[in-house]
Amino acid sequence: MGGSLPSLTRFFDEHQEAKDRFAILAFHDGSVQDFTELDLKLAPIVAKQWKGRALPFPILLDSSGETIATWGITGFPTTVLIDPEGKLVGAAGEADLEAALAKDKAR
Repeated sequence: MGGSLPSLTRFFDEHQEAKDRFAILAFHDGSVQDFTELDLKLAPIVAKQWKGRALPFPILLDSSGETIATWGITGFPTTVLIDPEGKLVGAAGEADLEAALAKDKAR
């Protein structure tokens, strides 16, 4: 889980001026059932990969797998883009997010 999150944290930090136009949500897979279990599982990742920094965006639990299945996520990490109307655009990378923010800013 921890590998791509430092990159998304950098993206979040570098786009503070646009924070009212995007959100980053991290979904954890169904291997934990509650936030206490998640905190225990993430502790070594936070210490080693994230250098002790908590994520600046929420981690959501999908213990049933329903949201992950609905969104068509088949592996982790997966980045998806949701438009301002709440519709799933599809899989996206940082370049796609940059382009969407630039397009939204131009409106």
